[in-house]
Amino acid sequence: MMAVLLLALGAFVWQVTELLPIGLLPQIAVGLTVPVDRVGLLVTGYAWLVALSAIPMTYLTAHVDRRRLVGLLLALVGTADLLTAIAPNYATVALLRIILACGHGVFWSIIAGLATRLAPDVPPGRATAWAFSGIAVALACGIPMSTALGHWLGWRSAFVVCGLLGWIALACVPFLLPAMPGEKPHRMPGELLANPALRRVVLMTGVLVTAHFCAYTYIVPLLTDRAQVPSNLVPVELLVFGIAGVIGNWLCGRLALSASVKIMMAIGGIILAQVILIGGRYVSASSWTDMAIWGLSSAFLVVGLQSRVLEVAVGHEDAASSLYVAAFNVGIGSGALLGGVVLSHAGITGVSWVSMGLAILTLWPAIGPRYAQ
Repeated sequence: MMAVLLLALGAFVWQVTELLPIGLLPQIAVGLTVPVDRVGLLVTGYAWLVALSAIPMTYLTAHVDRRRLVGLLLALVGTADLLTAIAPNYATVALLRIILACGHGVFWSIIAGLATRLAPDVPPGRATAWAFSGIAVALACGIPMSTALGHWLGWRSAFVVCGLLGWIALACVPFLLPAMPGEKPHRMPGELLANPALRRVVLMTGVLVTAHFCAYTYIVPLLTDRAQVPSNLVPVELLVFGIAGVIGNWLCGRLALSASVKIMMAIGGIILAQVILIGGRYVSASSWTDMAIWGLSSAFLVVGLQSRVLEVAVGHEDAASSLYVAAFNVGIGSGALLGGVVLSHAGITGVSWVSMGLAILTLWPAIGPRYAQ
């Protein structure tokens, strides 16, 4: 159990590292004397690089002992965060983010398979939920707290704390993780797409994550402009979202639900969240309900899709997970890009409509008989 929780701590550090610039865009821009939109590339560009590197990097590291690989990845994120804190210019920060992105995809590709190997007596869905709880905690507490720290002591201090957490996790690796030899994959990750069930879940991941991030990227204007939430209450609304995500992650581990059911709940939650936002002007207290539903569904989305990948790719978990990670990060980048285009041409309500439409598109593969098999 402690070994799986160590993976959760690693997930927490990697997730905060990825999204930390979002909450500190103006501060980083001023500190590095660059425009805000260039700082935004540290997040969107990062996601695209993860998508491009996840498959080849996971394949190249497949033979490495898992304990050694986890240690190397934690050392990478801890060191890169500390170096970011002392980086003299934007180019240095961008270079560090490029290096980090290459390790990010590997970590997310191996974490689910490792969790099931470390907890063989626990249902795979529960072990996966424990490992991925770091994501939910990062969104609920890590990002808000690091953002607050960055506003209080400067953006560099937030990266210092994140880097130190990475090194603390690294120090625990020799004591909590057993030696687990890697295994050279018998098939290239791309060859696994010959499996129609895996092909469908990878495609669904790309579309559903695009639907989620099309709206989530612009969650603040959705709350303030569409749902008429006062700006001073937006952090509280986002906290509700994060807490709901933690609860959703816990439910994923406790409830005896199949991966397909979890995915259906995620799809339904995203659709319902956008319906509430579209009608937010007319429904009393709808924004609080919306954040709770959306936060719950985000947890079911991550755990459900990853669990489904493990179900349909037995014996090739890491390679298949690299396809999932690539599709997930394509969805992050595509969702943010699509949402921005829709926002500029159709307004904030259009963002919710497009997000809902994309989520509806994923209903057929989720409920189709071939997918259920």
